[in-house]
Amino acid sequence: MAEEFSLSHQQENDVLIIRTNGYLNDLGAEKVDTICTESLKKGVKKIVINLEKSPLINSIGISILIGVIEAIEELEGKLAFTNLTPTNKKTFEMMGLLQFAQAFDAETEAVKAFKGGV
Repeated sequence: MAEEFSLSHQQENDVLIIRTNGYLNDLGAEKVDTICTESLKKGVKKIVINLEKSPLINSIGISILIGVIEAIEELEGKLAFTNLTPTNKKTFEMMGLLQFAQAFDAETEAVKAFKGGV
């Protein structure tokens, strides 16, 4: 399974939206971390990560996402994951990620919630 990982990102007002595509392993998660770190340095404190096209996430990918959560928490920011598969949602719950980040079924829901100041 040598699927190439890619991501795209855009900013909508004060909300950064990251869309991943492919297996979220250490290399993919590092790319997510880099975009988040750069955006946090620029003052962005609301981040939505759409995982619709990344149904597979390994443990290293999750550990890097925990680092992203910690960086956002330090700056009193907000993070949301969207389009999680049922397995990934359960894994995120068990690992405690959803204690510090919200999960939404759709990207539009997360962006709307964050624009509303949630």
